[in-house]
Amino acid sequence: MYSKTSQSIVFASALMLAPVLQADEHSDNRDLDDIRGWDIVSVETCLDAALDLIPGHARKLELKMEGDDPMYEFDIDAVDGNRYNVECNAEEGFINEVEREVDKNDATFKKLAKISEQEARDFALSIHPGTVVASEYEIGFNGVATYEFDIQTELGYEIKVDVNAATGEIEEANVELYEIGSEKE
Repeated sequence: MYSKTSQSIVFASALMLAPVLQADEHSDNRDLDDIRGWDIVSVETCLDAALDLIPGHARKLELKMEGDDPMYEFDIDAVDGNRYNVECNAEEGFINEVEREVDKNDATFKKLAKISEQEARDFALSIHPGTVVASEYEIGFNGVATYEFDIQTELGYEIKVDVNAATGEIEEANVELYEIGSEKE
């Protein structure tokens, strides 16, 4: 379900970021000063690209690591009445993923899902032990349905895990560096 190469990349990313993400109270690392030195595009550049693709109102911003690439992810309340997660490569400024958030009773999601949310959650937690602090149901522009779990890991950082709702495979697991805004309940 989850390849050893993918596990190694996620684990290596977590280890590299661990000193920044779980600094003790006597350390200055907790404020993520290191990000200022990164060669990334402005949030505004990516937000403009996201809103050009999905017009609406951005309600949340996350910066996460996808492999060794920093990614901005915007949650957008679109003018079409839907909610979308729009991911932008923070090094290049291009949109690389769009997913529509849906309700757990969404007919398309239910038709595509072959595993339960609990099975997906249990598998995600078996790879990334911790506590699920948020979850979403999503359908990508590619037609793939996923369960997304934000897990506060036992190591002290938060990781966003997408589990394919049809196959049960982990599609991606990304360390979250920061989040501005909150989930719309």
